[in-house]
Amino acid sequence: MPRIARLVHSTSIVALSMLALASCSALQQRTVTVSESELQKRISEQFVLPISVLQIFNISLTNPVIKLDGGKERLYAQMDTGMDNPITGQKLAGKLNVSGKLRFDAAYNAIMLSDARVEDIHIDGIDSRYNNVLNALASKIGAEMLNNTPLYTLKAEDLQSGSRQYIPKEFKVVGNSLQVTLVPK
Repeated sequence: MPRIARLVHSTSIVALSMLALASCSALQQRTVTVSESELQKRISEQFVLPISVLQIFNISLTNPVIKLDGGKERLYAQMDTGMDNPITGQKLAGKLNVSGKLRFDAAYNAIMLSDARVEDIHIDGIDSRYNNVLNALASKIGAEMLNNTPLYTLKAEDLQSGSRQYIPKEFKVVGNSLQVTLVPK
């Protein structure tokens, strides 16, 4: 075989080997996709029990409707809010709008809510002059209660395939879902 032909042949083999190795490493990554509806279900489960505020008010949060914002990597949620008025015994209802940044907590293998904010709370039947006070109180207490809330925990089967262990590399919002990229440990 002439020298140039051997060089071309060797170069081709090296190039094909490198391409095969690159393909194998790409195949080793795994992606777990979590839909908005699954996150919505998990948030509903998180807030099953009433929340006691200052040992005075019992607040229930139900029917979350969430929206993921990929540009800001934030989750926005609107929830029906029920609150017992301890003074009158009357049950009040309204809407609570919250948002939070999404982050991954490796210790829990979970996507967590951080930098949580109560964007707005409106309770029907409350005078508008008290609504500002309610919003200020809700902002302070709500942020403290919602920070570090686990939204989704990776399952054991997500983190292992056969004898291969995986760890999260990154996550991002894609359309109306979260995508978690896992790489071999």
